[in-house]
Amino acid sequence: DIDIPNVTVKRVMKIPGLGKAPIGPSKAKILYDFSMFIKVKWLLITNKYDAIHGVEEMGVTAWLLSKFFRVPYVFDMDSHITDQLRYSGFFKDGFILKTVERMETSAIKNASAVVTVCPYLTDIAKRYTDESKVHQIEDIPQQFPPPPAGASADKLRGELNIPQSAPVILYTGNFEKYQGIDLLIESIPEVVKSAPDAIFVIVGGDDTQAKTYSRIAENLGVARNVRFTGPRPLEWMPIFHEMADILLSPRIEGTNTPLKIYTYLKTGKPLVATDLPTHTQLLNRDIAMLAKPEKLEYSSAILLLLKDTALRGKIGLAGKEFVERGYNYTIFKDKIESVYKNLK
Repeated sequence: DIDIPNVTVKRVMKIPGLGKAPIGPSKAKILYDFSMFIKVKWLLITNKYDAIHGVEEMGVTAWLLSKFFRVPYVFDMDSHITDQLRYSGFFKDGFILKTVERMETSAIKNASAVVTVCPYLTDIAKRYTDESKVHQIEDIPQQFPPPPAGASADKLRGELNIPQSAPVILYTGNFEKYQGIDLLIESIPEVVKSAPDAIFVIVGGDDTQAKTYSRIAENLGVARNVRFTGPRPLEWMPIFHEMADILLSPRIEGTNTPLKIYTYLKTGKPLVATDLPTHTQLLNRDIAMLAKPEKLEYSSAILLLLKDTALRGKIGLAGKEFVERGYNYTIFKDKIESVYKNLK
């Protein structure tokens, strides 16, 4: 388990037959959320706490339990739960969605503080609670464990059968619809028409999803230009970033800024992102290539970077300086401390 000074990690028990809860709404996640509710309730019964910090749907759990135990809570909004459920289509029943929305709204209204990660969520929070309680604390680049001994970008190229001279375009993340994986795959044929040596490395997704998109790539005639690696351990991410020439975020839905954007910028590699609020509330054309979520527009942005190494360097450096200047651990820590100093 992870070891953090002055932090005690308590986990819920694994539910037999469920395994790991997938990303996004699922039956497994609902069951684990209920298990977490019971766990937190027991901790509140057997211990004395000054506050509850509830992240995502656990903000609703914090609201429900604070009513009984009279403990102030912080609602940490990494996303708008109601929006997430609508995008995913997990709940299609309007009554259920309305009930979830009412619960989320009540959790915002009654929180001692609400932490948001982007302007869109800040605007939502301010609709339901006093502006002084809302604190926008953006994410910062992710810190990864040290890479495995002997690992290198050159060796990774060899493992994936990528020629040393081939430009690498990298996507990391899940394969949910909102991530724009279909847009990415559909853009590849347009790119390889002009850059036949380009290799797209796609990290993430489960085996079934990887097989599905592998077949699509094959049908599009670009299988030789795509490498599906499946999930990879976090310690390998710096090696993948080092190997890449261009990074991708083709997200087509959503409102919160993806966490990986901060990490991407920190690498100093140029980023191609869709020109949508999920990205533009953080990014601008000085620090990223922004393109409409259409295959011709998105592929054109990738090709422009492939053809212009000076532009790649300029945008990559600007992005790195931007995130190091405004989104670092010191700033993040100071903002969190400010929330708790004013907690009532």
